[in-house]
Amino acid sequence: MIFVLMKQLWTYCLILFLCVSCDFFKKPVVTEEELVAQEKESINLNTVDEFPSFSNCDSLEKEQQKNCFFQTLTDQIYEQLTQNNLLVTKTIKDTIQVQLYIDTLGIVNVIDIQKNAVTAKYIPSIDSLIKVSTENLPKASPAYKRGIPVQTKFILPIILNVEEQKLEE
Repeated sequence: MIFVLMKQLWTYCLILFLCVSCDFFKKPVVTEEELVAQEKESINLNTVDEFPSFSNCDSLEKEQQKNCFFQTLTDQIYEQLTQNNLLVTKTIKDTIQVQLYIDTLGIVNVIDIQKNAVTAKYIPSIDSLIKVSTENLPKASPAYKRGIPVQTKFILPIILNVEEQKLEE
């Protein structure tokens, strides 16, 4: 009799365990939309994993590579500006904001050039000189985000300091 009761008790316990235990193995199902939303939150769209680079900067560390990239851009633009003897009848000191765009192929394009009215008046060719200097840049590697080439935009400030040239009569 005790054996039959124990057997029934054991059977009830086993059935109860099987009914309850399914919840222990049940994992919450995450929808695709939730996964995408979580992934979007983890991606910072304001930064890139690898900054655009020129071949002469590729072997450097991340921060040095970024500095080398900007230095190469700046040097190229200054070289173009100094090759064209800018003759002005007024001293011009201005910080020109050059908005650049680098596509996924590494091609550098000028989007916009912001300068003050005095610079525009006395050096009307400044925009074309800056555009030519960016066209003569060496091939760049694009920026990368999670191993994928991405487009980047940034502003390169150029400090312009042109001394007044006295015209000889």
